[in-house]
Amino acid sequence: MHQILQSYQNHLFSKLREAGELADVDLTLMIRKLSSLSCWSISSSNWSSYALIWGCLPKLFVDLFVELSIPRQSAMKVVAAIHNNFVQKLRRRI
Repeated sequence: MHQILQSYQNHLFSKLREAGELADVDLTLMIRKLSSLSCWSISSSNWSSYALIWGCLPKLFVDLFVELSIPRQSAMKVVAAIHNNFVQKLRRRI
């Protein structure tokens, strides 16, 4: 389960770094803050992990891409593809 979540996080952060490079913005500090959020640990007692799965972080990432001048539609496609892949892998594990 941890590997699936780690893969999801890596994909999102990778795309965010790419967008930051295109916009000539250093997102290292922001990515560090995002990676320290408790929602990256899925457990039955960690309700923030459920917010992750139901869209809290995908919306946050779309908004970050838009702030970097990536068109919302393009940002939504990238984040949706990564998120849907994560959800499919998660469903197979459950």
